Amino acid sequence: MYYIIYSSYATAQFTDEQLKDLLIEARDKNDKNGVTGMLYYFNGQFVQLIEGAESTVRQLAKAIAIDPRHKLFVIIKEGMAEKRFFSEWSMGLRSIDPGNFEGVKCFKELNLDNGDHTESILFLFKLAG
Repeated sequence: MYYIIYSSYATAQFTDEQLKDLLIEARDKNDKNGVTGMLYYFNGQFVQLIEGAESTVRQLAKAIAIDPRHKLFVIIKEGMAEKRFFSEWSMGLRSIDPGNFEGVKCFKELNLDNGDHTESILFLFKLAG
């Protein structure tokens, strides 16, 4: 199982309705392509883990990187895993209110614009798993 974790910034703030539409769109595509994963959205930033066949995941990441709804797309981590991290659904979504995470280890580092937030992103996925 191949996975990619990336972060990007929305070119415009997403409403709850837009996030719901994005989730439905992603689930439809992912179901057809054998992809699963988890998407976080907060402060205009996306953090996502996608997993599946390597060629499919790489192709999906390339498509996401050029999607006009994103900017500053950065792959944080990628590689092989023995099993899926999020096998229960084609795509999960959590919209995070940063106010709910005051004092939570690593959360402030997610807002760094220097790309130095790998450990913080991995911590988020540990919370979900």
